[in-house]
Amino acid sequence: MALAAGQLFSGSEALAARLSCLKCHRPHYQAQGSCVGCHRGDPRSERLGIAHHDLITARFSWYGIPGATPVQRGNKLLETYACRRCHTTAGKGNRLASNLDRLPAGSTPQEMFDSIKTPALLMPEFRLEDGQITDLVNAILAGAKQSGPKGQETPQVVHFEAAKGDAENIFEKKCGACHKVLTRALGAFGKGSIGPNLSGLFSEFYPPTSHDKRRWRSDSLEQWLKNPRQSRSNTLMRPVPLQKGEFEKLLALLSGTPPQ
Repeated sequence: MALAAGQLFSGSEALAARLSCLKCHRPHYQAQGSCVGCHRGDPRSERLGIAHHDLITARFSWYGIPGATPVQRGNKLLETYACRRCHTTAGKGNRLASNLDRLPAGSTPQEMFDSIKTPALLMPEFRLEDGQITDLVNAILAGAKQSGPKGQETPQVVHFEAAKGDAENIFEKKCGACHKVLTRALGAFGKGSIGPNLSGLFSEFYPPTSHDKRRWRSDSLEQWLKNPRQSRSNTLMRPVPLQKGEFEKLLALLSGTPPQ
């Protein structure tokens, strides 16, 4: 995460660092802080390879400006596409996938941009325009800065293949042809992209797409599976017949309950 110049240097050193940058660059947003507060780099050296190390280019530097429009647009995209159903950003969200508040410490903004443009396995294909992805990266960087210093965090293990003996997993049998899901206890399931990604379905971060635009609950899911068109007349989804005990297994998987 980018640090303010005062956190890297003190007193006269911070002033010298700023003046070093301004030997080549036109001053702007000086009231918001130092050059490295938004752009990183190491202004203690005049050798470009050192001074520009891990440099954040202009399009990704809006995260350092309070109230910047690109950050506001990016935050709206985080909500629209429900990124927190799997990720944590700005200190909020599920831990089904990587904690985005820790991402800037080991990734460049361009690498973050590329990972959104070409999604990893199980990540939804949002087909965003380059400008939207740039706004998202700015919002992620701003969220990481907002959440503050990080202490130790328990590693989150994510399985992208079913364990042996899970070939008859209820999600794979009944839902996986059309849907994908990333679960807390068992990892990833499903290969379909016809239906929505169901990761974090029962969490507060999943879009309220149940009947009457409410959040999903166990009873609304059970009703939906029995007769989807009773809840949404124009849906293309067919009823999902479940045998005794199968709904409970599906519910446990989707809610993140560890297997018994």
